[in-house]
Amino acid sequence: MAPHTEYSEERVGELIARIQVYIQPRRIRVKEFFKDFDPLRHGRCTQINFARALDMIGMSLTEEEVDVLCQHFTEEGMHVVPPQVVAYTKFSDAVDEVFVEGNPGAHTMSSSPSSTQLMTFQPKSLEEEERFMHCLHRLASLCSARGVVFKYQFTEVDRAAIASPSRTSSYFGGKVTKDQFIRRFPFKKEFAPEDVELIANHYLTERGDVHFMAMHNDISEVTNHEAPPFPTSPLFLKPDPSEWSQSRYSAVDKIRAKVVEKRIRIKEQFQDFDPLRKGLCTASQVKTVFNILNLSKEIDRNDFEQLVGMYTRDDGRFCYAEFVADVDKEFVTPDLERDPLAQTSMPDASSTMPGRRNKVVMSDETIQYWHWLESKIRSKVTKNRINLKPTFQDMDRMSTGHVTKNQFYRCMASLGFDLSEQDVGILGNVYCDLGNHLDFNYVDFLKSVDVPTEDVELAIAQLAGPYQGFEPAQYHDPRGRVMRHTGDSFLG
Repeated sequence: MAPHTEYSEERVGELIARIQVYIQPRRIRVKEFFKDFDPLRHGRCTQINFARALDMIGMSLTEEEVDVLCQHFTEEGMHVVPPQVVAYTKFSDAVDEVFVEGNPGAHTMSSSPSSTQLMTFQPKSLEEEERFMHCLHRLASLCSARGVVFKYQFTEVDRAAIASPSRTSSYFGGKVTKDQFIRRFPFKKEFAPEDVELIANHYLTERGDVHFMAMHNDISEVTNHEAPPFPTSPLFLKPDPSEWSQSRYSAVDKIRAKVVEKRIRIKEQFQDFDPLRKGLCTASQVKTVFNILNLSKEIDRNDFEQLVGMYTRDDGRFCYAEFVADVDKEFVTPDLERDPLAQTSMPDASSTMPGRRNKVVMSDETIQYWHWLESKIRSKVTKNRINLKPTFQDMDRMSTGHVTKNQFYRCMASLGFDLSEQDVGILGNVYCDLGNHLDFNYVDFLKSVDVPTEDVELAIAQLAGPYQGFEPAQYHDPRGRVMRHTGDSFLG
């Protein structure tokens, strides 16, 4: 330490104010830096360790200034054992008052890392000021357009964890040397060296460093930090004026068709919510049963409200017994024992049609044009003996019986059928039977335009029938001669 240092209370107050200005924006607790030098927690340390702790904090104090602080906070007494005589606890209490009282005062603009270029203001000419503002706006525009955060270009120099002789500024101080600033400037191709020099000179501190953090704050004021809008692709469905066949069926008909198709027993599912077997439940329990049976996707909200309104009693309870009786009419004929001559039939394809197919309802003129178009296609298929099925099966890899409307047009074009867009649209209205205008049922289309002959139908039936072994002829021998019948046997 300096042997002869002038001590005064005013100078100590100025030094403490400088330290408060430094630690307040950085939220530094100075007491933590002294604990390593006080293992017994006496609250005191040596003068050398006191200077080391101040250097670890980041304060650049001269030896005379450190000596003044040591003289002020040195304690004497019977419990004070030299050389640990500097009471760092009193020093930290004095400095930490800034977190209680607030901003330390007028020194903020000269030491805070968030200060602007006004801290080193020097009178400039009007032309030079305009040139500087132009360069600053160009820098802000480039950072915004290219997504560059300006302060991150200097973090490796400003915040390096390893000590280096090239890092003359304090840790996390927001300042770098002028050479480091010019070397790490991100837009060297867009700015002339004179413009980079001008910007650096405008943010020089008293020690000759460039305050890049102040520059970053000035750029941030004119830079939009909001994230770019996330790309979206909202779904806009085109209005569909078509009338579908399922709109003519009630909710009970749709559910009955699915129950018959899947052979579902729905009564037992309702009885789980009716332990007293009164035949009643709530509307929410009806929705739960439909979800369990995977029937909720078959009806929409309007159909569900219609169904609940049909079977809800005056007390607000849903009479599932009547609903189950109406659904099971395809399986059971009520009061059959009262009519001995009545005949019943098993459910067929027409019973499940409301649940399996949903076609467009067409006008009479469209139906006439469809018949004419199909007769034209049928005659060409019969005349040229065109085999349509393999072409469609190549498009239907999953064997679902459906292809898209575009695939249908490609198949017909490859087979030599010149269909217009109107023709494809009309055929799509007839054979798109899944409730949309995309899935084309080519199986039904082939049954209509490629009708097999009687011989082909017989061959198909024999091929699909059970196996029959060889049986010898009863009336003719292998040479074609009639076999005479004598008694119980035939004679050749």
